Amino acid sequence: MMQKDFIEIMADQVQRGETFALITVVAVSGSVPQRVGAKMLVSSTGKRLWGTIGGGSIENIALKEAYTQIKSKTPLMKEYELLEEGEDATGMLCGGKMSLFYDILGVSAKVYIFGAGHICQQLSPLLTSLGFWPIVIDDRIEYLNESFKHPQVVEILTGDIPEIIDTINFGKGCYIIILTYSHDLDEKILKYLLTTRKHEMTSWKYLGMIGSKRKVEEIFTRLESQGISSDLLKIVHSPIGIPIGSQTPTEIAISIAAEIIKVRNKKE
Repeated sequence: MMQKDFIEIMADQVQRGETFALITVVAVSGSVPQRVGAKMLVSSTGKRLWGTIGGGSIENIALKEAYTQIKSKTPLMKEYELLEEGEDATGMLCGGKMSLFYDILGVSAKVYIFGAGHICQQLSPLLTSLGFWPIVIDDRIEYLNESFKHPQVVEILTGDIPEIIDTINFGKGCYIIILTYSHDLDEKILKYLLTTRKHEMTSWKYLGMIGSKRKVEEIFTRLESQGISSDLLKIVHSPIGIPIGSQTPTEIAISIAAEIIKVRNKKE
């Protein structure tokens, strides 16, 4: 039951787009309050979510250390002497030593890609190599199975797109890319996001849609006539990607990835 709780809590953190720490006791010597392999999950605010690495002052120290590493998004291996006094004292009487590994999880931002065409096939592995978590959505099941035989895409969602999109919990800090096989479908997806899911938009990092400048202007004009404000449309990155004169699917994928990196690295 405990193992199930552990997995469920981690899955919940990932689904919510949270960064969190997994602390593991990797080595011990002498008298210590926990065994090798003991684990503890720590939230992005430095609170214990699950497990224990021994309680007492060593656990309080570990919680503070985890919070620091979560903010910097870097793992850490550190040894502690469980002494009451001394330069590196932990305030404990055990007298032994304990090595903890702080693994930072949930760092990869989700990128939802609507459309599994040639551009997506180039873009997905590129985003994976850049530390993102791509999720591809398309209604062409056979096409998806043929195009994504390699484990580059963490998740594939298939079926009727208007139905699928209503079930997606996009989560904080996600990126959304629209590049389906149909401009009409692109427009429907964008309209849904700008209306039904409008209240979530402030938590998203990026929303982009493919299309030529002329086609994008036509779509935006129609959406404005249906009550969507120009200010809201200005949030949409469209035409999508950094303007590098891209022509091929690979070049377009690079321009999109470059724009996403620019957004990710932008100072808040």
